[in-house]
Amino acid sequence: MTVRPWWQTAACVAAAGMTLAACGGNGDSAADSGVADGEYEPSGTISLLAQKHPWTAAIEPYIPEFEEETGITVEVQTFAEEQARDRHLTQLQSGSTDFDVFMSLKSREGQMYADAGFYEPLDPWLEDTEATPDDWDRDDFKQAPWEGEAFNGEQLGLPIIVEGPVVFYRKDLFEEHGIERPKSQDELIDAAAAIEDATQDSVTGVTIRGLAPALPYTFGPFFHGTGLEWLDDDGAPNFDEPEAVEAIERYVALARDHGPEGVLNYSFTQSSQLFAQGHAGMSVESSNEISSVIDPEDSTVAEDVGVMPTPPGPGGQHPTVLQWGISMSPYSENQDAAWEFMKWATSPEMQLQLAMDGIASPRASTWESEEFQETLDRPALTEWAEALDVIQTDGHPEVAPPGENQPEIRQIIGDGVGQVIAGNMDAAEAAQQIQSELETVLG
Repeated sequence: MTVRPWWQTAACVAAAGMTLAACGGNGDSAADSGVADGEYEPSGTISLLAQKHPWTAAIEPYIPEFEEETGITVEVQTFAEEQARDRHLTQLQSGSTDFDVFMSLKSREGQMYADAGFYEPLDPWLEDTEATPDDWDRDDFKQAPWEGEAFNGEQLGLPIIVEGPVVFYRKDLFEEHGIERPKSQDELIDAAAAIEDATQDSVTGVTIRGLAPALPYTFGPFFHGTGLEWLDDDGAPNFDEPEAVEAIERYVALARDHGPEGVLNYSFTQSSQLFAQGHAGMSVESSNEISSVIDPEDSTVAEDVGVMPTPPGPGGQHPTVLQWGISMSPYSENQDAAWEFMKWATSPEMQLQLAMDGIASPRASTWESEEFQETLDRPALTEWAEALDVIQTDGHPEVAPPGENQPEIRQIIGDGVGQVIAGNMDAAEAAQQIQSELETVLG
């Protein structure tokens, strides 16, 4: 049997769109946990509600080992992403005890669920030395994904996998035509122009997201690269600042002036396919797309791919970091056992094992492990790991301004920037429109 490298078998992770219903629930637990009573007694049966996702596929084969070690039985319910999200939303609204642990994409539903009390705060277990021994090492988690699981001053989840935008680029084109690797966002624009000039427009300079709901994910590094946060200190949108106009102009210079035809319909699938077929010199896309662009079965440029972090803007290097996490239901009737599973699934040992299976770990020790480093047996993989280190160290955990209605918030930003790409507005007009609409949605 031929064993394929992890980067060939790892599936793509994407933040799919969703519509969230209004929430109910009082946030009270269905049963007091043992640790809350001063006794930690993990036992019995728990249910994990999970998405069909690379993390789920990677960890399921190891669950029997957990069951044997602890005596806890784990029942896994797996659904497509939107089905899983609809299911946990509906059951949390009704106070159902049907599951104990669930996967949650905090950049999508996190704030809404936190405000509704749909996550059990994990701090009692984290602060109890019997429930969480020192060797679990909470300080080993990278700052950005750890903080991305916290809301309203409470730790409401544990990160399990990370990603963020990077720049994939054609090393062969850069070397052949003497194009310098860009060190800033302005140089990124110059490099896209240079690729088109050198190839007489036979190769698109860069491919990047233009589809409105997906655009904020790759727009974030340009916005934060001006030094702006999504919101000011009073919680108001920052699109009325001059730097927001500059961010839109830089993004549009890539997407409209040097991007592919039809870029307004581009998300990760279209960008990765265009780049992998050799029709674009660069691709600003998710780090999880590494397998799509370096697998020779799918990519005509597999041997020529370089990877770098999204370059800094005038206000610094601040990429988007997106993490999936696992959280505990406040209605779980077996919370100590739920915590025992969560602790095991995110332990240094299991995170290393999952990384060997292609899961990008939120723990620093994983990336420093010699065992894991040996799997980075190609220059592109080494560069990919270095880019993810930047993402986890300096990244922003919000794909868009924090708020309950994330689909609408992202659509507003994508529509505004898209109007400039289409030539229907200038950047200043788009920023004004985005500001006005976000003020209405965010209150």
